[in-house]
Amino acid sequence: MDDQKAFWLAAAERYIDDCRRTATSVRVSEFASRMKRSAVQLGREFQSQVGIGVKDYFSMRQIDFAKELLRTTGQSTARIAVHSGFGTARTFYRAFKRSAGISPTAFRKEMSLGGPEFGP
Repeated sequence: MDDQKAFWLAAAERYIDDCRRTATSVRVSEFASRMKRSAVQLGREFQSQVGIGVKDYFSMRQIDFAKELLRTTGQSTARIAVHSGFGTARTFYRAFKRSAGISPTAFRKEMSLGGPEFGP
């Protein structure tokens, strides 16, 4: 991995971790501000160096984290939404369903039943 890609990925992960720690929404505009760039500049640089759009990267990381919480905790989906950096449970539900093809609750149920589609 080249230095620029590593730089952007590390910066994005630090930002996501900060959002989780403070239970705030993950926002491209806030990340851009932290990186001292406009959202458009950030988007171009991130896409160029990482190969995926910053919003898509954030969404992927948030959903991955939410899946882990759904698999390993009994937290409510509303709490998982906050811990994953989604502003609201509704936003989380829509993003999760778009990404996974099923609701967070159905995902959790599949995991508890050891469903073949989501098994280890």
